Amino acid sequence: MIKRNITALLWDVDGTLLDFLAAEKYGMEKCCRDIGVELSAKMLAEYSAINRSWWEKHERGEATQQEVFTGRMREFFTLCGIDHIDYDSFNAHYQQALGEAAFPQDDSIRLFKGLSGHFRQYIVTNGSREAQEAKLKKCGFDRMADGVFISSAVGAQKPSKAFFDAVREKTGYIPGETMIIGDSLTSDMQGGNNAGLVCCWYNPGRVKLSEQASGRSLRIDHEIHDLWELLPILGADHISF
Repeated sequence: MIKRNITALLWDVDGTLLDFLAAEKYGMEKCCRDIGVELSAKMLAEYSAINRSWWEKHERGEATQQEVFTGRMREFFTLCGIDHIDYDSFNAHYQQALGEAAFPQDDSIRLFKGLSGHFRQYIVTNGSREAQEAKLKKCGFDRMADGVFISSAVGAQKPSKAFFDAVREKTGYIPGETMIIGDSLTSDMQGGNNAGLVCCWYNPGRVKLSEQASGRSLRIDHEIHDLWELLPILGADHISF
């Protein structure tokens, strides 16, 4: 393992600092219940797959964020045979619900707080501005972070180099001394590759890289299954939490 002097950390939010699947379940159950629809486990799994496919389109530049919001709801409710849904109104309600649903992973709040002062820490996310700002505020990440970069505000999205160039312009981070930590191969790891960052793949499900077609050509410098496994990688075992 190559030892590097890491001075800055770029943190993904959904699926990394926060448990997105738990938030997704909370949000969809709440919003469907409010329109009189009982969301089954099968329906939730179908929505999750649809949502993931739409965000991947966004990452490839094939859909705007608004197209993701509307398209995923249209596809989901059409698949379920449920009509007379105002997709944009439902999505707006869903964004509010997601903002309420902040479920930290691996005691991430304590980890982030403890690393503050030792490393510059920035939030980098493709999520909606409304939902992300609410979640980050609820958990205190907005106050602890040295900067928060949400794609809709930046004007570009992960994994595009334009997104990371914008972050670098604002923060002055040095690519070889900056690590991105995230769960997504297509967004975080590909983005890190594009920007020349040190790439740490958060893989709590221990998915084999060979099973991820999009990840076969990626450079992944570190793989962790718990966020606290970062400490020895960063040489931060001495920090008191």
